[in-house]
Amino acid sequence: MISSNIDSLKNAIVNVSKNNTKVPYTILLVGETGVGKSSVLELLANVLAGNDADNYNFDILDHTNEQSSPNNQISQTNSARIYELTSKNGIVVSPILWTP
Repeated sequence: MISSNIDSLKNAIVNVSKNNTKVPYTILLVGETGVGKSSVLELLANVLAGNDADNYNFDILDHTNEQSSPNNQISQTNSARIYELTSKNGIVVSPILWTP
């Protein structure tokens, strides 16, 4: 069980439960096109990298699996995509993006 607080996450540290094992965590983000799944993932990746608002990295993720709409404002993921993010203390978080 993840038991992180704001202070630890500000330092890109994910606290784990009592046994302190570094078990990977999987997060499934499901939703229609344009609801913000990739934006949430990008925020998570920046938090785990220790980036604050002044050092936010908008290119932190690989977006090669996405198609942009004609106006380049909405992108669509072509298939389910699994990412692997690691916190500064070595906890692996694997978010999966899926548009049904």
